[in-house]
Amino acid sequence: MTPTTPPRLEPHPKQPQDFLHGLLTGMARIEAAGYQQLQTLGASPITRIWTAGGGAQNLTWAAIRQQQLPVPVAAAENTEAAFGTARLAQAGGLTGLLGICA
Repeated sequence: MTPTTPPRLEPHPKQPQDFLHGLLTGMARIEAAGYQQLQTLGASPITRIWTAGGGAQNLTWAAIRQQQLPVPVAAAENTEAAFGTARLAQAGGLTGLLGICA
């Protein structure tokens, strides 16, 4: 699959929950492929994935991600989506990034 591959929405399952499950599983597989690509490009190996935002509170989504991802998935103590970025900025991890933190 490539980014230009059109979505496959047919045949549509009879039960809406089966369709949603398929969509979420596909998204988790894409996420896993993204982490794999980062590894291929030389990123440090991941040992855990911290999740935040509204999805972090959805147990079904968390279980689907855990099935597809190669490391433990855990909800961050603070699940506000911007919290991780703020911590990086505080630690100097964003210094020079696009010139926003100098």
